[in-house]
Amino acid sequence: MLKQILITGAVLVLCTPLYAAQTTAPQATTPQATTPQASAPQASGEMMGNTCAGCHGTHGRLKGEAFVPLAGMQESTFIKAMTDFRSGARPATLMGHVARGYNDEQVKAMAEFFAKVKP
Repeated sequence: MLKQILITGAVLVLCTPLYAAQTTAPQATTPQATTPQASAPQASGEMMGNTCAGCHGTHGRLKGEAFVPLAGMQESTFIKAMTDFRSGARPATLMGHVARGYNDEQVKAMAEFFAKVKP
């Protein structure tokens, strides 16, 4: 019983700084000049495609057979695969979650990038 109390206390003590770091004190607002803000630049297909490198190789150039290589893949094939992963029509352990992280425009940009990469 004492061990459980000590563990609970230790967890609370260790988590308190994390909680304090997440809560911010209200800041005073000062009037700022109103200047038009440029919207954030859109990520390129290559930038987004780099997230695929862990499994599919750098620029989709895979050197093993565990995953499908993406380099040189036709745009329509890539888009269909991502759409099917996103909807659940194509069962997958990980790719369903990954595909849901991208909208249609982003998937198209990645498809265009991978189609241009030489295998």
